[in-house]
Amino acid sequence: MIRSRLASGLGGAAALAAMLLSGALPARSAGPAPARVQATQAIDDLPNPPELRSKDGVLRATLRIRPAEITVRGRKVRANVVNGGYLAPTLRIRPGDTIQVKAVNEIGPSQVNITRPQPTNIHFHGMDVSPRRPNGDNVFLRINPGRDLRYDVAVPPDHPLGLHWYHAHVHHYVDDQIGSGISGMLIVDGTFETQYPELAKLRRRVMVLKDFTFPGFKDGDARAKSLNGLADPPIRARPGEFQVWQLGNLGADAFFDMQLDGHKVWLLERDGNLLAKPVRLDHVFLPPGARATIVVEAGKAGRYAFRHRKVDTGPAGDPNPAVQLGTFIVEGEPRHARRFLKRLNEGPARPGLIRPSAAEIAELKVDRTRYVDFSESADGNTFFINKKTYRDDRIDTLTRVGQVERWIVRNFTQEYHVFHLHQTEFLIKRFSGDPDETLGGGLRDVVNIPYAKNGKPGFAEIIIPFTNPIIAGDFVYHCHLVQHEDAGMMANIRVMPRRTAAEQVWDKLRDVAGLDLPSLWPTSTAEAGTFADLDSPICRSGETVE
Repeated sequence: MIRSRLASGLGGAAALAAMLLSGALPARSAGPAPARVQATQAIDDLPNPPELRSKDGVLRATLRIRPAEITVRGRKVRANVVNGGYLAPTLRIRPGDTIQVKAVNEIGPSQVNITRPQPTNIHFHGMDVSPRRPNGDNVFLRINPGRDLRYDVAVPPDHPLGLHWYHAHVHHYVDDQIGSGISGMLIVDGTFETQYPELAKLRRRVMVLKDFTFPGFKDGDARAKSLNGLADPPIRARPGEFQVWQLGNLGADAFFDMQLDGHKVWLLERDGNLLAKPVRLDHVFLPPGARATIVVEAGKAGRYAFRHRKVDTGPAGDPNPAVQLGTFIVEGEPRHARRFLKRLNEGPARPGLIRPSAAEIAELKVDRTRYVDFSESADGNTFFINKKTYRDDRIDTLTRVGQVERWIVRNFTQEYHVFHLHQTEFLIKRFSGDPDETLGGGLRDVVNIPYAKNGKPGFAEIIIPFTNPIIAGDFVYHCHLVQHEDAGMMANIRVMPRRTAAEQVWDKLRDVAGLDLPSLWPTSTAEAGTFADLDSPICRSGETVE
């Protein structure tokens, strides 16, 4: 919890209170709503966000970031958003495509979070793409106010299928900008056609979960939660109908723990990585930044609550009370679609194409173990990784393509933190929290780290395969409660290219023959120096990108 805002100009509002719903009782409103709220939410069924699709191998689009009057949970407010809407467009691509989107920075004063122009950029969260391309997935880029930048991100032909997202990522401004609405879904299509062909024609719902701070928000208030920007929208199905729900927590700082009672739910994918086999579950826990694809089989006719369950984020954490996200309305002629169960029971149709494979990563030899410790100051306003606050000119971690590392991420604080590593996924080996959070195994790019109890830190032991050559370069890892990241809980990592044959011979001379020769590549962060010491095309803090 940030006890006082560090970034100037934060506005916000008291979050809307909501009733705690349980069981499969008929869904009820969280309280009498003003007529204008009801009018702005007069929809018959939950709509998907707008979409932008690639064509002929290229996604060309403009993402214009500027203030606009938007509607969130039925309330009108002026905030900085993408292309004029609180729901930024979903970007749909295929493996092998190129993302060529122009980001235009027209950020300006608004009623929420932002009081003046700010630098911004776009990070393609979860994507296994290069951080080195000058206009690629490079979080060190800054698009200054009034300027624009055309991104050019090459997606590998073997890129994993599934859910990703994009959002602003300039340090010190991330919380305000994501919290305003500068984030959207990014989907690498092909999952169902390739792995679940029997389910390919099912209705697919893109469900964007966000938290918002209306004008008047105070630290310690609960953030307002919404589903596709709406408060308790109808979600319709017929009895026995199967639907695909693509869920993403694309907000700044809130947790979502979702439950749909009275119906069957299967988990297929987490964080853009397919599970080896679908898993039945009764609730879906998504920390900030996490995504999940689920299949829902509607049960008997009736009205049911699709609800967020209360989350205990720790004695020092922010409140996450229960709230109804939507009303699942099951009515009409029954659907007889039990044929889908055979595929769900069998799992992916072509498991050999799922790369990277969690089972294979689990068998890899580990080259190094590191500890990543989350802590914070007594006043709760400064956050640390390994007792250091973030500096953009310092290399904190150095590794090499081909290395496999075990990281033990520990939380010494009294609130949740959410670990996220850019450019690659990881496997959770051990976890001190609720086993439901790691249900199904599989690979992730975010994981909630439980808070300390009885003097012992919460932890997650993860295996990170730095084996994909495309990730060579500089990027970051951080807490994805982005107010914590803005306040210091982030670090830089450099992944060196794979050793050449000459380097291997040289190292063998050093190690086997015992010759006193310098290494051809730095083996520590001290040898690597700082970003400023190196010849790199990457633009650093303070540099203008045109």
